[in-house]
Amino acid sequence: MSPPLPAPGLAENECEEEKLMERKKVLGFWDLVFFSFCGIFGVEAIAASAAIGPSAIFWWLVCICGYFLPFGLIAAELGSTYPEQGGIYGWIKRALGSKWAARTTWYYWISLPIWLPGIYVAIAEMAGRMFFPGMGLTGHVLLGIIMIWTVVGINICSLETSKWVPNIGSITQLVVVTGVIVAAIVTFLKTGRFATEINMATLMPDLKAEIAFIPMIIYNLFGCELVLGAAGEVKNPGRDLPRALILSAIVIASLYLIVTFAIWVIVPVAEINIASGILQVFEIACGKQGIGQIVVIIFGLNILACLFMSIVPWTLGENRTIAEAARNGELPEIFGKMTRRNMAPVGASIVSGMISTVVIVIYGLITRSAAELFWQVISFSCVVNMLSYLILFPVFIILRKKDRDTKRPYRIPGPDWFAVLLAIMAEVVVLVAVLIWIIQPGHEFARSTLPILVGVLITILVGEVLVAHSARKSGICGV
Repeated sequence: MSPPLPAPGLAENECEEEKLMERKKVLGFWDLVFFSFCGIFGVEAIAASAAIGPSAIFWWLVCICGYFLPFGLIAAELGSTYPEQGGIYGWIKRALGSKWAARTTWYYWISLPIWLPGIYVAIAEMAGRMFFPGMGLTGHVLLGIIMIWTVVGINICSLETSKWVPNIGSITQLVVVTGVIVAAIVTFLKTGRFATEINMATLMPDLKAEIAFIPMIIYNLFGCELVLGAAGEVKNPGRDLPRALILSAIVIASLYLIVTFAIWVIVPVAEINIASGILQVFEIACGKQGIGQIVVIIFGLNILACLFMSIVPWTLGENRTIAEAARNGELPEIFGKMTRRNMAPVGASIVSGMISTVVIVIYGLITRSAAELFWQVISFSCVVNMLSYLILFPVFIILRKKDRDTKRPYRIPGPDWFAVLLAIMAEVVVLVAVLIWIIQPGHEFARSTLPILVGVLITILVGEVLVAHSARKSGICGV
């Protein structure tokens, strides 16, 4: 018996629907470079690491060589070999199956709306210091809510449009970095010395006193895989992804070291303001009167713009990652809702905005200061986020062995054991950072460690419920 004929116009409507839902290839080489640079490089966090003192250089080199550059090479190989929308989700699914991919994607994504309120409050605190000295935590929270929903709006736009935020953000960051370096050079020519004493004694690390700062540096190096969440929208992934990721990693690592030294030229380490250290550099170098004050305001506005725009690539990448899992029935459908014409992750974006709003309001009610809010949120969300990295590096090793014959447009140079060694190094560094974040050396267990453990456990349990429910609904089997 012949199948029934479609109703008049139905075939045409289905074709039109498929055309509307088709992803456009909109990310070129420089888009990828700027996307990665804007998401990873954080001008707001350099002062925090500089506050460690000159021995921070040792810890920077350990984290860059032991984690960041290996991760960049691993991401370049995985991204070019498997240029699929969703990035980390797709790789883990290939290696470990649907359920592990779903739960890992949950860890990866849920940290975002928990983490962002801390960044928004940090931006509001700096804006308050510059323009509204009397602004309290309530004002910070309200300004944060405005920023949350502005980012949601950007995420609902097409990637062809929203990519310009990280593009412009990268240029703005480079302007700020150039300003810091020029200010350091001028200051050094005037004084002939560093404001922070740097010698062999101060460069030597104190393992017992400083190991707690490793997570802070790792935090500054998050995001090598970020742009790969949108790998399905890259024009030439095999050619451009490896080059863009490696170039951005080298530039980021170099600038972190250079800008850290630049801060020490201008600001004594004991006087570095962790919350707004970069702005402090311009205040000291340029003064607070006349033209100097105008220069400080201009760079202050640029710093605020950098902080805000650096959030956008995180949301663009991670919302697309969870959307892929949801569209495949492995997480709740709401995360997979897309705009018809732009294929933007509207569901994940709105849910993320709602969670961030709740988190920032709750923390605003229970937290004593903006600084405490920042670090409580960052500590908890970083632990959750790094659970996904702890799974990712073994996945790279599995795929190297499982898909040995798969064509790789980019392959980490050297024998297999060298690539495996890089993955193990990165895994160890991440594991150490996670343990330090949880243990919180020097802090009370009940006040610092216990809330983090409880938060992580609740997040894992909620994820298991969502994954199990989605699996039953879509008929997915496996662990």
